[in-house]
Amino acid sequence: MTLAVAASMSAVVARANATEMGGGIYPNGAEGLYASALPPPGTYWLNYVMYYEAGRFNDGDGDELIPDFELSGTIEALRFVHVTDRTLLGATWAFQVIVPIVQLSVEAGGVSDSAAGLGDLNIDPIVLGWHGERMHYVFGIDFNIPTAAYDPLALANIGRNHFNIEPILAVGYLDPTGLELTAKFMYDFNFRNDEGAVTPFNPTGAGYRSGQEFHVDFGAGWNFGSWEAGVAGYYYVQTTGDEIDDPVADAALDALFDGFRGEVLAIGPSARLAVDGFQMIATWQHEVFSAYKPEGDRFWFKTVLRF
Repeated sequence: MTLAVAASMSAVVARANATEMGGGIYPNGAEGLYASALPPPGTYWLNYVMYYEAGRFNDGDGDELIPDFELSGTIEALRFVHVTDRTLLGATWAFQVIVPIVQLSVEAGGVSDSAAGLGDLNIDPIVLGWHGERMHYVFGIDFNIPTAAYDPLALANIGRNHFNIEPILAVGYLDPTGLELTAKFMYDFNFRNDEGAVTPFNPTGAGYRSGQEFHVDFGAGWNFGSWEAGVAGYYYVQTTGDEIDDPVADAALDALFDGFRGEVLAIGPSARLAVDGFQMIATWQHEVFSAYKPEGDRFWFKTVLRF
């Protein structure tokens, strides 16, 4: 996805050029409460709906970088998970596929654009879950595949046009009658986009490799019977700079913008309802700080249904 929402939207909305066009594969904040434990064996449908809006794009100090910037996007991500009755390394084995449907609108410097359609596909053939009385761990490796439409001349793109590998480790303390603490840690390895987006940072559209990314979704709550109330958020930081195949553009990106290394912190209230195997989670996350990224608000509504 492009220009932040397209970025954050590509897995289950928004990240415009800390990573190319400020975008990214994973939609930060998609998980929070109850994200660290696999359910019992069976097939599950998880439906994520997110609305994101941002009225600014920041520089490395958190000051406004792009004039007249407006970004809004909606995504519905269909996630299908099958938890098997088999074990591997002492863990329950599951696998999943995520299909996002994205709509986004971008305006920057007096120019506007919009796009809608299927986003990039996400698959994970091996998800492993270890479960104790209170502690839970889930490990997996997501593979993101560039299946969405992409135009290097467009301001708004719902596809990243490159592959991505993302190892994941979720850790949680869960007391069904009390406290929950959950964190989902992720690290992204981005492949090269051979048709870089044509921007002031890359005027020739040369090949572009977004930097590596570390991010964590987190949640904390208290269970009251079928209800849980708490907070959820995310922290994101780009650990290596972006690279452009054009030597002049690459040198300018490093010298002027430190490789466009993005950083974001967001937090907000979250609530969960669980009834007879059906769950609903609603979350609002406000980005309290961002660098080389948009700064705005995300609204999530997640449902979980067992077939």
